[in-house]
Amino acid sequence: MQSPVQRLPAGLRVLLAEDEPLIAMDGEAVLQALGVQLVVPARSLSEGLKAVDASALDAAFLDLRLGADTSLPLAERLAALGVPFAFLTGYQGDAIPTAYKDRPVIAKPFTPESLLQGLFAMLRKS
Repeated sequence: MQSPVQRLPAGLRVLLAEDEPLIAMDGEAVLQALGVQLVVPARSLSEGLKAVDASALDAAFLDLRLGADTSLPLAERLAALGVPFAFLTGYQGDAIPTAYKDRPVIAKPFTPESLLQGLFAMLRKS
């Protein structure tokens, strides 16, 4: 029987937009352990937008709040490009705008399993 890691597509490139350094480092380590080839970190909205423009991405995890900003402009850009994304948040589900209610939401603190499930959910929809 194959493990879930073996079923992830090879060469995945995933944006991780998270403004809390420890959470970002943990998320990057978890995604790499799950088999993601490249984790593109972004700690702010502007870094996230630059990363989207500079990288060919397969998926993205977006913290709903990035410092004083929200990640909604980033979500809009990703949606326009057809890149699947999920929200990482400690907020309740009603914090997600109606336009993005169909996107996966991973509660913080996340677990390796919840990130893996989020990846599979995003990849199934794309």
